[in-house]
Amino acid sequence: MKVIQPRTFNPRKTLFVGTVILILIIVAVKRDPVGPEHIHWTGGTMGTQYDIKIAHSPLTLVETRRLNLEIKNYLLRINEEMSTYIPDSEINRFNQSTDTDPIPVSASFAAVTREALRWAERTGGAFDPTLDPLINLWGFGHEAHPDALPSQEEIETALAMTGYREVSVPDNFHIRKARPGIQLNLNAIAKGFAVDGVAELIRAAGATNLYVEIGGDLVVAGVNPENSPWRIGVEEPDPDAPPGERLHGIAHLRRGALAGSGDYRQFRFDDEGRILAHILDPRTGRPVDHTLAGVNVWSKTCVVADAIATALIVMGPEEGLAWIEASPEAEAVFFQRDEDGVIRAVFSSGFRSTTGYQELTPAE
Repeated sequence: MKVIQPRTFNPRKTLFVGTVILILIIVAVKRDPVGPEHIHWTGGTMGTQYDIKIAHSPLTLVETRRLNLEIKNYLLRINEEMSTYIPDSEINRFNQSTDTDPIPVSASFAAVTREALRWAERTGGAFDPTLDPLINLWGFGHEAHPDALPSQEEIETALAMTGYREVSVPDNFHIRKARPGIQLNLNAIAKGFAVDGVAELIRAAGATNLYVEIGGDLVVAGVNPENSPWRIGVEEPDPDAPPGERLHGIAHLRRGALAGSGDYRQFRFDDEGRILAHILDPRTGRPVDHTLAGVNVWSKTCVVADAIATALIVMGPEEGLAWIEASPEAEAVFFQRDEDGVIRAVFSSGFRSTTGYQELTPAE
């Protein structure tokens, strides 16, 4: 029978083993707990509401809290840079400046302006980020709402103070105006830019299944909590229906952005009771006047979808459909209003297949 001798006590070995065990215990105690699997954040920004969803989140609790704070700070900064309703915002300081030398600005302000000028050129001026004098003249801006409609002389005076070719972005931190009176208004593109920015923050944090929406403009990626494509309701234009109540159909998206524009949410009436849309035609200085009540645009990024949606409303149904068919980066559904007020949907050739669009019956 083999006799087992007792082990010799080794202080160094015992100390080493004890230290390793203690470290493992400390790490286990301090390990960041897993955050919620599905995240949903809402809040206010840019004069509207944001809605953010992250499905199947891999983030820890600390990472989730850090991301939430980062998003809030980002949206606050974008608003302080580009809101014409904040007196000392960066855009208002630019607009009030009479300097025709390059004016120092933030990188994001320069980036949005460069993108706006790019789509102004691409759309032949249908999208124009220099319409602030006209927007205020018609009562759709940050200045006091005028009781009377503007005269033709006032329109021509304001129109002479616009022109996207009078603005340039010489580098990533400067914007230049060729004439002192030129003023920017980025409301038709800033929301899309912010949506893309929030989505990028979420991706950078490590999440891949996301939904980011600001005031109806949105971008999605991956799947929803049910492991299905994100279901996006597309409204049928109806000024009497609350947002989201009257849907024409559902888009099923795993990628890309949707942005809408129309004459049925913000408008005023002329002396004869006709609707005057808040979207102005840069070519006439007046509200758009045609049968196109609304449009929804799909593109890979929300900043592009946002700009194109506004441009299509300016172009109108025929010109807009022809333009979108020649533009591979976007698809659209147009909602046209006939003489009796009935809405008819017209789709670009790739909208249904790209978005997985499902039209709803009236009962749905």
